Amino acid sequence: MLKTAVIGAGSMGRHHVRNYAEIATSQLIGVADPDPARSELAEKHGCAFFTDYRALLEQKPELITIAAPTTLHYEIASEALDAGCNLLIEKPVSDDLDKARALMAKARERNLKLAVGHIERFNPAVMELKRIIESGELGEVLSINNLRVGPYHGRILDTGIILDLGTHDVDLISYLFNERCHSVFATATKRKHNHEDHAVLQLGFGQGHSGIIQTSWLAPYRARNVFVVGTQHFALCDLMNQLILVYDDNPEGNNLLAGLRPVPEGEPLKNELTSVIANVMEGTEPLCTAEDSIYALSVCKAALQSVESGRSQDVV
Repeated sequence: MLKTAVIGAGSMGRHHVRNYAEIATSQLIGVADPDPARSELAEKHGCAFFTDYRALLEQKPELITIAAPTTLHYEIASEALDAGCNLLIEKPVSDDLDKARALMAKARERNLKLAVGHIERFNPAVMELKRIIESGELGEVLSINNLRVGPYHGRILDTGIILDLGTHDVDLISYLFNERCHSVFATATKRKHNHEDHAVLQLGFGQGHSGIIQTSWLAPYRARNVFVVGTQHFALCDLMNQLILVYDDNPEGNNLLAGLRPVPEGEPLKNELTSVIANVMEGTEPLCTAEDSIYALSVCKAALQSVESGRSQDVV
């Protein structure tokens, strides 16, 4: 059993607390948040509460989730690594590429795990979709298009939609392709918020393959869908409802439905935390590493440059 803790008890951190409390291989020992009112969360799950995360670090947790605002990730994570803690940082790992790389280097120097919470990799529907793609059933995958829209969430104050949500889909498309993109072209608008709230990104991969991301905070409803275009079949994956449909390549336009594919039940976050706990206990590499997250962050930073320049940007 691993001693676990959470820093940041907001909308996402609360779910980490709940899942750590439920996972058999986890012993939840503490929650830290500057808001004293959030102590009820720790009381509910039978662990200690701290308004100063440094006091939590003194309890020597073996794995900490950092679910604080992105701008605080570097400071908190750096001190936690100095305290000898393995980390799961909610994406992005940092708002600054140099700081993200510094955290990765520090974790390696101290032989500590640094996982990053790109949660869609642990969605059972994504796990099954990746299996279908790798089986060759769809043929050669030509394009993966992601739609992620919904109303604006008031908790997001420090960044725009490209860094907040676009990182999910950059990571997801690259994970499904098993390849990293080399260029990005992006457009974005700022309608109701201080940062961009609607964006479209086109990712360039090898052999002419592409990924397209449409993400928006202007939609009246939530949707998270992945469309995979293959040379033999087309697949639609509904991430929210955990459904996969595979369609025949039929130019007649009828009898298109090849099948509704079974998807194992499971909560993505619980899958993620269980996996990272096992990584720490067994000394294995996380499914989503700091390097993976730094790549996704670099693509989104290049996308923001593309929005400003109106031109495609290389990803470096």
